[in-house]
Amino acid sequence: MKRILKWTGVTAFFFVIFTIILDLALGYLLFNFAFGKTGLASLYNENAGTPDTEWFSDNNTQVLHEKADDGTNLVARYVPSEKPSNKTVIVVHGYGSNSEEMEAFIKIFHADGYNVLAPDNQSFGGSGGKYIGYGVKDATNLEKWARVVNSDHPGGELGLFGTSMGASAVMYSLPKMPSNVKFAIEDSGYASVEGELGGQLKRLFNIPSFPLVPTVNLYVKTLAKYNMNDGNTKKTLKHNQIPLFIIHGDADKFVPVRNAYENYRNDAGPKQIWIIKGAGHIESRSQDPDTYTQKVTDFAQQYFK
Repeated sequence: MKRILKWTGVTAFFFVIFTIILDLALGYLLFNFAFGKTGLASLYNENAGTPDTEWFSDNNTQVLHEKADDGTNLVARYVPSEKPSNKTVIVVHGYGSNSEEMEAFIKIFHADGYNVLAPDNQSFGGSGGKYIGYGVKDATNLEKWARVVNSDHPGGELGLFGTSMGASAVMYSLPKMPSNVKFAIEDSGYASVEGELGGQLKRLFNIPSFPLVPTVNLYVKTLAKYNMNDGNTKKTLKHNQIPLFIIHGDADKFVPVRNAYENYRNDAGPKQIWIIKGAGHIESRSQDPDTYTQKVTDFAQQYFK
């Protein structure tokens, strides 16, 4: 009996060790796949399409440079308004994309008479970085870009707009933003990084989020130098008073529409929500461009002086 108990204990011990090693190995693979610059982001583009580079050059686009807190070189495109304006909208791209590919959204605000600043998020476009910020690091960088605009346009006003990961970055940035930010618009943003990663695990591989997601976060904290749990609108919108417009398609499979309702519940300030029937991920504008443009510009005009 004692021998059986002994072998049972040894077996259980090695099973636990094996499980831990397997979890660490799978967590590292998933971390590199989802957070690495050369992983999923190099294969997937949320704003696929060929940008009109001539439009940028024809509109006197400038390339600006900034440094992230970790020293990473950051790049943004600045498109000045046709007539002098002290109102600027910061337009933020999503996962696997870059500022040039946000051309359709940039044009909406530029045509309405605003300056537009479109950053390349860390690890995308012309910006440096090895690991993707998932909106968390990008939120800190957005605050830096807001300061850059304010230094060039003292006394001006700012608006924020983002799609998907860029939308989440906008929502995560709101507690850090200067007081002259008058509104924020988020299209297809996820409420939390942990929830989005767990949802993709279930959707793509039918794998539960625990214990893999917490393990991935160990690598995020160690290698990418941030905590993905900081990316959660339950925290960042809790005391928000910047007017927020939430846009989402109810057929979105990449970031399910429940995220829009969660963001709406989490927000403490003035807010609107628009759910577009039949629209997939970031498809609301392409499904009904005229209504989309009207609603977005109406919201901006409502809060810009």
